[in-house]
Amino acid sequence: MQAVRLTWLLTRRSPFRAVMLTVLMAVAIIVFSLVSELSRVSQQGLDQAIVKDAGLRGSYQVTLDPLLETSPSQTYASVVHVADAIHMSVWGYWQDMPSVTSECPPYEKVGPQQLRILWRRPSVPFELPFGHTNGLDTQWCIDGQTIPASALYMPDASSQAVFGTRLYLRSDYANLVLLSTLAPISYGYVLVSGDAVDHSDRVREAVISAFTSAAQAAGVDPAADITVRRLDQSDQNVLAASNGVAVTYGVIGWGVLVLAGLALLVVQVSNVRQRSWFYGLARALGARGRRIGALLGLEAVLVLLAGGALAIVVLVVAAGPVNRFADAAFGVDAHVLNPVLLPKLAVGMAALLVLTTVVPLVQVLRRDPLEVLEAPRD
Repeated sequence: MQAVRLTWLLTRRSPFRAVMLTVLMAVAIIVFSLVSELSRVSQQGLDQAIVKDAGLRGSYQVTLDPLLETSPSQTYASVVHVADAIHMSVWGYWQDMPSVTSECPPYEKVGPQQLRILWRRPSVPFELPFGHTNGLDTQWCIDGQTIPASALYMPDASSQAVFGTRLYLRSDYANLVLLSTLAPISYGYVLVSGDAVDHSDRVREAVISAFTSAAQAAGVDPAADITVRRLDQSDQNVLAASNGVAVTYGVIGWGVLVLAGLALLVVQVSNVRQRSWFYGLARALGARGRRIGALLGLEAVLVLLAGGALAIVVLVVAAGPVNRFADAAFGVDAHVLNPVLLPKLAVGMAALLVLTTVVPLVQVLRRDPLEVLEAPRD
């Protein structure tokens, strides 16, 4: 409590310095928050554009031979295990039904097709916009039964980078297709890394290793009958640009915070010089380094807390106008008080607290108390 009272007394005697440092820290926190959110929104927009033009970032298609005698659930579990081992995720898998030709005219518009069903995981199909057939007006009939347009989906140009140009079938019509043919079903799995680095060889080795036993039991060559293909082959320069934007914004945000911390450090060091006689007397009377460190730390904590509180007030007041402006001007949902930033900001504040406490404390402890007391006061 004595250190707290003394800190408050020293702050009251230098109100201008405390106010200026508080404003400086508040501005730094506000800029850090705004720049971090701008980075998130910008990268989100770039990622959406990249997915539209090039497909899922870092996506790989693993195609397995239909002769592999494993159930879809077993195969999916094995692929998930492979993805976890190489730090990727399974986006989903497709099931290509045997090629069939519609019995309804005009036949020539479509011809034989492998209708595709897309699954997130076994028994959980993707919620695709069925009924959107991209201008395809032919009827589809199998064994005298009609598949309605509401059960079909043909990706348009804006979705083909992700879903390709296949005709998708709703999963509840799968049995109708299977009853019309005995041909094998093909499966393909999509693994996603989320980065622009090419991991094709790594994915291929991991998948072949996982399915070697099943392939040998089925009498197929795993190296030849298990294929891995990267899907997002184009726009690699745009992927690199997206990463560059994130790095640039990150440098700006952290740079502002570091500059504010350096300003606080300079002021703290200057205060130590001005109060050298006071600290020398305290040490001569038996005060230990941890008490002086507590005093210096409390001063820094007071500035950081005051600056953080002021920044929060400003951000709360500006949150509504900023969100409306971002939605009207850019069509994005921006949050200047994003909870995701709190851990980063807490780490930054803790680092500044340590820096602005340890450096002045080392300066105090390096000087001989008697030498300070004998020297003329500044």
